Amino acid sequence: MEQRYSRADWQRLIDEQGVSGLTQRAFCAQAGVAVATFGYWKRKLRADSAGLAEDPASARGGSLNDWLELAPEVSEPARGWHIELDLGNGVCLRLRQG
Repeated sequence: MEQRYSRADWQRLIDEQGVSGLTQRAFCAQAGVAVATFGYWKRKLRADSAGLAEDPASARGGSLNDWLELAPEVSEPARGWHIELDLGNGVCLRLRQG
């Protein structure tokens, strides 16, 4: 029969894995728990402790208000460009402007 763990049990297992020096896979094999289930509870408890919503989409990225818009720096326009295509068999196509 499969053993059921409480929320506190999962937190204890996650804490133990963190200090064990073992990978999640190795720790789960030793503890007799599924890696996928361990990962689920690790994400769930981390999201709960961070106060994020239960919605997985929200847990991954937060709300749109949490995002910062990055705009490229405005710089001088390029004075020209150079493209070189090696077409093989010693043929090279070079295009330049400026």
